[in-house]
Amino acid sequence: MRAAMSRRTFLRALGVTAGAVLLGRSRGHSQQTLTIGVLGGTSTPLGQGILNGAQLAADELKLRVIVGDLGNETDPARARTVLGDLVSKGANALVGLSRPDTISALLLDIPSVKKPFIITGTPLLGTDQVAGNFANFKYIFRAGIVGIAAQAFDGGEFAREFLVGRLVKEKVLASNAVALVGDSSKQSADFRAALLPRLARAGLDVVGNLADGQATALLERLQKVNVPAAITAFFDAKVGAEFAQAWSANKVKVALFGWNEALLYDDLKGAAAGYVVTDFAAQTAKVGPKTLEFYKNYQARFGSRPVFTAATTYDAIYALADAVARAGSPDADPLVTALEGAKMPGVVGLIRFYSVEEQQRDPLKIAVAHDQVYGLNKTGGAPAFDGARPFYTQIAPDGTRVVLYPNEYATGTFVLPPHFK
Repeated sequence: MRAAMSRRTFLRALGVTAGAVLLGRSRGHSQQTLTIGVLGGTSTPLGQGILNGAQLAADELKLRVIVGDLGNETDPARARTVLGDLVSKGANALVGLSRPDTISALLLDIPSVKKPFIITGTPLLGTDQVAGNFANFKYIFRAGIVGIAAQAFDGGEFAREFLVGRLVKEKVLASNAVALVGDSSKQSADFRAALLPRLARAGLDVVGNLADGQATALLERLQKVNVPAAITAFFDAKVGAEFAQAWSANKVKVALFGWNEALLYDDLKGAAAGYVVTDFAAQTAKVGPKTLEFYKNYQARFGSRPVFTAATTYDAIYALADAVARAGSPDADPLVTALEGAKMPGVVGLIRFYSVEEQQRDPLKIAVAHDQVYGLNKTGGAPAFDGARPFYTQIAPDGTRVVLYPNEYATGTFVLPPHFK
């Protein structure tokens, strides 16, 4: 992957230090003035993806943004300072955040800042405050990446339709026995707790729920369980990368499926070949008319495959451009109302947001007000669903990503990892 840009280099490439976003008539937008603040980090691939996605959208829309560099996105005090700086420079709306670490701190400022804030990189926190305290937190949205409850639901659907309905049925996997494996972080523990009952209802026999902060110890425990497949939940990128490397190096014949943060941006020089990773962007025209153009333009501009945060941030900025055009104003309340009515085909799927009412009446308990809508219903067109869906992509030996699920977006079929031979 290309080396990360510094904040100064990013701003120089964008040609601005701060300023108004001018939404030109050539793109069908009304001539309104908006300033977008971008919260990303030059120290991590997902944070850099936010900055790159913002830059690409800004270039295409001929608009300007203000960049706030959060570094590795783990310092709450720095995040609050950056947020205040962006607002003081005139930001009317904000996008970004690839990690949840600073969200609790930023929530302290959201009621007084009163600016629409679209989270584009983490499924955790923020929007969970909207329904219970709408007056203070109505400004928070999440675009492209669905929330954690929807991800757990989707994991169950993947297990039922793909693992049990295809791989077990066709005897690609020897049995329906699986282990659930993750690191020792709270994010992993919470996700595994939400996912476990979904897997059982899908017809999988979950014979182990394993967690450890040491990858080698975790792999040894997995081998003792003796299952043909494991569902992973690695939110700690270091542990996830080391686990995948040891899995390949030791030729462990357990097929791996699921969340691994490290593999969202790195194939580990081939060590991750055969791993099926949950991702939130996929390079296929089946998703919609904007997808392949985005991938082509991004790779031409930055010389690397875009990570999902680049795509979701790109979509978020387009959603804001659309919202200000419909609202006729860059002011917060009209923008919030316009975002609530968004229905826009994006790079990752149909960009829509749940309402408070949808959260209150949802029998599946996956809707969270102002979260990205999960694509539960088929549209019969492109995008194929009435919201966004995670993509289960298998990493090929050459590093390319083959979409396996949802079926409507599939670009290939599952193959056993190379080290199984």
